[in-house]
Order: sequence, then structure tokens, then C-alpha cells
Amino acid sequence: MMRKRRSIGSQMNPDEAREEIISGIDYAAYRETDSSLYDADKNRLFSSTHYNSGRPIVRPSTWAEGDFEGKMAQLLVFANFLSGSVPKFKQAQQLLEHEDSVIG
Repeated sequence: MMRKRRSIGSQMNPDEAREEIISGIDYAAYRETDSSLYDADKNRLFSSTHYNSGRPIVRPSTWAEGDFEGKMAQLLVFANFLSGSVPKFKQAQQLLEHEDSVIG
């Protein structure tokens, strides 16, 4: 069964919006620091076990230590700068803007 591609104008659900925002944060993390998010970091942002890349963990995540929420909030600022003009990213933010979370 083939999955239909969503057009930019179609409505996304909250999980799709979380994936979009997390993808933007991951891109910002890698672009600004050369250290992308681990699955555990993404799952923490998603608020459940959603990501499982199978990527081996060699060392602890740069992002897990200390003020995780503060670091993610800063990366979200970078993500807004890098992806803020992308319609899908903007739509995801609008959908989650009232959510009580780092990505909301």
C-alpha cells in the first residue's frame, strides 16, 4: 500500500508536526555544532519512543547533559532562522504553538 504525499496546504497532525520541528532542530544542531541529536534526544522531544535509527551509541549525547530544555530552546531559535521560511516548518509550529513543551 502506497502512502499518499501531503501537499503543503494540507493539514498535518500533531505527530507529523513534532517530526518536522525535531527535524529542524536536528538540522540546526548539526549545522551549528557538527553534533546531531541522538535518537534518545529526539524521543525526549517527541515525549515517547518514536525514533529508532539503529545507530550505535559510542559516546553520550552532547545534548543530554545539563540543561536539555535550554539547549533545545536555543536550537529551536537556530531552526527558526534556518527553516522559518519553509511552509511545512511554519505550519508545524503553528499547530504546536499552544503545546506545553520545548517544541510547543
